[in-house]
Amino acid sequence: MMKISAPLLAGSLLLLTGCDIEYGTLPAHYYDFRQGAHQWQPGFSDYPSDNADIYQLQSGMRDLPAGFSGKGLYLAGMNRSDDLFMYIKKQITGLEPSTRYQLSASLRFLTDAGADCVGIGGAPGESVYLKFGYAATEPRQAGYYLNADKGNQSQDGTQARVIGNIAAPELSCNGQTFASKTVSGSGNTPLQFTSNADGTIWVFIGTDSGYEGLTRLYYQELELRFRAI
Repeated sequence: MMKISAPLLAGSLLLLTGCDIEYGTLPAHYYDFRQGAHQWQPGFSDYPSDNADIYQLQSGMRDLPAGFSGKGLYLAGMNRSDDLFMYIKKQITGLEPSTRYQLSASLRFLTDAGADCVGIGGAPGESVYLKFGYAATEPRQAGYYLNADKGNQSQDGTQARVIGNIAAPELSCNGQTFASKTVSGSGNTPLQFTSNADGTIWVFIGTDSGYEGLTRLYYQELELRFRAI
């Protein structure tokens, strides 16, 4: 991947509106999952891997549900542990070696969770927290938990920040239809990291759930912004 230019690093966060963006004007780290997975890999943690069947874990590229066209990167899971983390991850290359960066993210996705709904353990929308983070090595489940400090549910970790939830106010509480939602930001405290000596870093983005039910999401578009500090 090409080195990131100084003007791009200084640019403001692009807010994804759901409109097609003209190719050739895209930032270096914009990913359109309608066109494929772009080497983003799904993962799950905070559940007993020796009893995974009851969590109904699913992931991969899928056709979007009724009312939407194209494909999305699908993640689904039944949160029986009251702490399921569903995420995607990718190793980012082309950063300046051993350099301090600040990271922001913007994600557009389809959700079937309405707002102000009641669920076991928490709300199906507001209690499913969207967060993003980084790791020097590949994020993966180590025993029970993720091997990076993502925090727990609504709490930030040293390597991750909460930037929203999956509730869509226009939806009812029956979970039968989907709506598009965009969540953007860098968290209450900006997320900062130092790139590896080879100019790489792993980035992950996903949902940390306090809702003890089924969560289904289709990731449509993602943009990451790296700013040298």
